[in-house]
Amino acid sequence: MTMMKSLLFFSVSALCFLSGCKIAKYTVDKLPSHQLIFGSGGGFSGLETTFILLENGQVFRQTGVDDVYEELKPIRRKKARDLFSKLSSLQLYKLDIENPGNMYYFLREVTDKLDSKVTWGAGDYLPPQALISLYKELSGLVKEKNATSAGTVTTPSGKKETKDKNEENEVIKW
Repeated sequence: MTMMKSLLFFSVSALCFLSGCKIAKYTVDKLPSHQLIFGSGGGFSGLETTFILLENGQVFRQTGVDDVYEELKPIRRKKARDLFSKLSSLQLYKLDIENPGNMYYFLREVTDKLDSKVTWGAGDYLPPQALISLYKELSGLVKEKNATSAGTVTTPSGKKETKDKNEENEVIKW
């Protein structure tokens, strides 16, 4: 009888453990409160490209003025957590950096309590090296990411649309 109880206990424990390890998958219209947002804009076209990174490794991209987001292939969850840790160590909420130039770059941290953003790019301003390093690391990760479902994008309302295959997917250039 004791063996049966032990087996039952082990089975229930394993089931609880495995169901607790499931990684949440988000959509653009239902994002978690903690987000790492970064991107660039300006230049000749004046367009802005924005990336949203989530702690589970999901990455979304939005280009231009449309509210259309494309989900990219995720990065490893451990890497995403490392990037969020680096972002937290920067303490963006303490920085007062609003120095855009013709081309500008930005980092933004959104939590349930804060929404902090820094913008730089002006030729006469050099941001802290840790900020530049994190931005370069983030932009390097997304340069090689492709859309998860070829040609499909999602609007914030959750509507799926097909993207023109001839449309150029521009990524951040540093």
